[in-house]
Amino acid sequence: MKRVFVLMGLVSAAILVTDAQAWRITTNNPGGADCELREIADPTGNRGASTEIASRVASNRNSLIYLKFGVANLSTADLMGDITVRTTYRNNNLVESRFYDPVRYGYTGWDYYVLDPTVDGADWGELDINPSLNPPPGYYYDGDAGTKAVYDEFGDLNSGLTYLGRQLYDSADLVGTTPHLPVGGAFDFTLSAGSALHAAIAAAQATDHQTVTIVMTIAHDYWWEGIPSNWVNFNYLFNPKEMTTLNKDPDSPWSEGTIAQWGDIFAPQLTNEAHVPEPATMVLLGLGGLLLRRKR
Repeated sequence: MKRVFVLMGLVSAAILVTDAQAWRITTNNPGGADCELREIADPTGNRGASTEIASRVASNRNSLIYLKFGVANLSTADLMGDITVRTTYRNNNLVESRFYDPVRYGYTGWDYYVLDPTVDGADWGELDINPSLNPPPGYYYDGDAGTKAVYDEFGDLNSGLTYLGRQLYDSADLVGTTPHLPVGGAFDFTLSAGSALHAAIAAAQATDHQTVTIVMTIAHDYWWEGIPSNWVNFNYLFNPKEMTTLNKDPDSPWSEGTIAQWGDIFAPQLTNEAHVPEPATMVLLGLGGLLLRRKR
C-alpha cells in the first residue's frame, strides 16, 4: 500500500512540475479587457460590464467580441511555443443544430483577427469604446448589420487588423443525454510559433501599454442563401471576466463553478495549457500532495 501512495504522490508531483511550466493570461489580468460591440442593435453601447460576450448575425444586428490581454510578462521562450486563444461556453443551449448543418454548410465556428498594437487606440478601455461614437481600432460602423463590422464598405479588411484564421465547432465535444457543449468547456483556437499573433505580442511588448487585442466574430453570415434557420439570430455566448459564477449545467464538471473555487480560468485567455482543468485533476493534485506530506 505504501508503494501505491508513493506512486500517486510522484504522479502528482510530475503533474505539478509540468503545470509549473504552463502560463495563462486572462482578461482579468492587468491591462486586460473584454466586451461585445453590437452594430445597429446597440450602436452606442459596448456591453463591457455585461456577464456575457457574444456574436450573432441577423437582419437587425451584427456583433463581435473584443479581447485585450496584457502581455508584458511573456518571455521569449513563451513565444517559441503554441499559443491558444481560449474562451469558455456560457450556456447549455449550444446543441448540434446550432453549429452543424449536415446538408449544405457543415460546421460553423469563429473567425479570429489580431489588432496591430502600435496603432492609435490599441490600448482601448472596455467602458469607453462603442460601435458608433467611439469605435475601437479595426472596427467599421456603417449602420448596416448585413456587413461584418471588421470590413469597410468595399469589403476590405480594416487597416490594423490581420486575419488569424477560423476555428470550427466539433460535435465530439457534446455531452449529456440532450447533447450540448458543456458550460465552462473550452473553445480553443491554437496558433503555432511564428504566427501573426506571436508577432503582434512581440510588437506589443515594445509599446508603452504592452497589450494585444484579439477580435472574434461568428463565421457565418445571415444573407447566405439557404443558411440554416437555427443559425440566424442565435447568440453564440462565451463567459467574460465578469461572469464570476458559471451557469448550472448538470452535465458539466464545472457547473456553477466560481472564481473562489477555480480562479479565473473561465475568463477569456491566452495560454499554452492543453485544456481547462477538471475537478478530478484538482483532486488528484491535492491527494498526491497530501500523500507526499504523510510519507515524509
